[in-house]
Amino acid sequence: MYRVWALIERELRRFRRSPTLMVMSLLFPVVQLVVLGYAFGGNVKHLRVGVVDQDHGLSAVKVRELTRAVAGLNGVLLIPPEFSRKTLANTDPRLALIEDNTDNVVASTLAATAGGLVQAFNEPSVDARRLPRQVSLDVIEIYPYVPYVQYLLPGSIVMAVFMMVMIGGGIIYIDDKARGLHEGYLVTPVTKLELIAGFNLSGAIKAVLAGTVLMLVGSLIAGIPDPLAPLRLLKLLVVITVAALALVSLMFLLMVRVNDPLVPRAIFGVLNTVLYFPSGAVYPQEGFPAWLQAIAVVDPFTYAVHALKSLLLKNTGFGAISLDLAYLLAFAAVAMALATLLFRRTL
Repeated sequence: MYRVWALIERELRRFRRSPTLMVMSLLFPVVQLVVLGYAFGGNVKHLRVGVVDQDHGLSAVKVRELTRAVAGLNGVLLIPPEFSRKTLANTDPRLALIEDNTDNVVASTLAATAGGLVQAFNEPSVDARRLPRQVSLDVIEIYPYVPYVQYLLPGSIVMAVFMMVMIGGGIIYIDDKARGLHEGYLVTPVTKLELIAGFNLSGAIKAVLAGTVLMLVGSLIAGIPDPLAPLRLLKLLVVITVAALALVSLMFLLMVRVNDPLVPRAIFGVLNTVLYFPSGAVYPQEGFPAWLQAIAVVDPFTYAVHALKSLLLKNTGFGAISLDLAYLLAFAAVAMALATLLFRRTL
């Protein structure tokens, strides 16, 4: 029994000497509760709308006034020519709502809000005899129906890249330091920048391979139209590569001063929750509270997921994802520069 207690005491002492592990063990459930609790089911609001008025008549003015009175929409509300004349003549006046239906939650909110606008327009008023109101709304979806499995695919690809960055970058790096293998680099004339660049590029290559495999297999499973088109594959590979560089640079920035091999394993769950769910991978960011939207603005996952959604669900070009690529490249450069400054060529 004494020898068993000696083993128990050793493990407890070891656990006590890893305060980061203890903190993360307590912090992770709290972080997960807060982030997941606010990342799902929020009311989608503050959407944006473009109003195209091709009529400029009295009824069109009324529609524009109602549009300004409600929340903006992620779509285009089209007021066709002769809308006012058809309204006065009661000859089936119609409005058209052109919406981006790749996000089913946003699309449903969009249609419901526009439907409420039309209902408000059709309500009787003092001048109801002079201005009949029997307006109908045509909802036009730009893209074919997007199943939820397709909607989740971009986030899954980024998660595969992130997991490989954690395992093939952060965890292996810390394990090598714990085993003493890292000391061999310190006696060579290799500069700090070269060391960090070598670590980052090796981790990024492994992450790109993981992301590419999941992108190909996931596209076939989810039923992405024309998944093997060469130009689309090239654009997806560019996004995956840039995202891998950004995430591996972030990982080395977090791990550059860490020596305890338990730390990367302890923070994996927290990083997963804080980076993945605020990115809009599983629920639109318009439903988040302000503080969670602030996290999403600086989260590299946000830009990688948006770029992959644009390519996989909309088959857009580089113009639609130029901001995403620029942010990820800038993020990678800043994180790599900071990691180089913090890197120590001493034990």
